[in-house]
Amino acid sequence: MLINCFPSMGFDIHLIANFGALALITLAGPAVIFILFYRRGAL
Repeated sequence: MLINCFPSMGFDIHLIANFGALALITLAGPAVIFILFYRRGAL
């Protein structure tokens, strides 16, 4: 039971890390573009 628990935990953490990275890239891309356009508009 214990030996089986560790790999599944590792996979879960890996999946969450990958999903988090994808979410960050997906949200950060448009956010950076929006900030750049907002700064240009403000200036």
